[in-house]
Amino acid sequence: MIFVFEISSPEDSDFRRTVHIKSDDTFDNLHLIIQDTSNFDHSQAASFFIADEQWHRQIEIGQFSINSKRQRTLSMYNSKLEESISGIGQKLVYVFDFFNDRFFYIELMNILMKPDLKEPFVAYEKGNAPDQFLTAEFEDSDIMVAGKEESFKSFGDLEDYFEIFGEIDV
Repeated sequence: MIFVFEISSPEDSDFRRTVHIKSDDTFDNLHLIIQDTSNFDHSQAASFFIADEQWHRQIEIGQFSINSKRQRTLSMYNSKLEESISGIGQKLVYVFDFFNDRFFYIELMNILMKPDLKEPFVAYEKGNAPDQFLTAEFEDSDIMVAGKEESFKSFGDLEDYFEIFGEIDV
């Protein structure tokens, strides 16, 4: 079976992608195709979340599996899509910027009964992906940035230290 997912962004209504991927591929395969079509840096952390009808995040499928009493995260490298996708209309949230809680909406739009797909591909692209990371404009904020001349301050010679604190008994 081939899953047909539509990917959209809450930041940019013009951004749309349609991805075809085999149902027995892993979430990592879907992650890589999203990274490629969005021109994102592959070295950055990301996670999928199985979502309910209102897009509330339920179960995390991340790059790092966590099994604790408080939290359970499945591994995207070992989790096959067909194990977590219940049917057409299934919603996922793909978080690509954890610091700013930025994400894509992903919805299963169709299931094709074709067994001949060799690798995932993007069937439709519209608009540009949002930047992977938000960059703050320091000039517009209240944050003071030290200049090169202020980045290193000398606190005097070692002799000054002895004058202030005295000799060290060893």
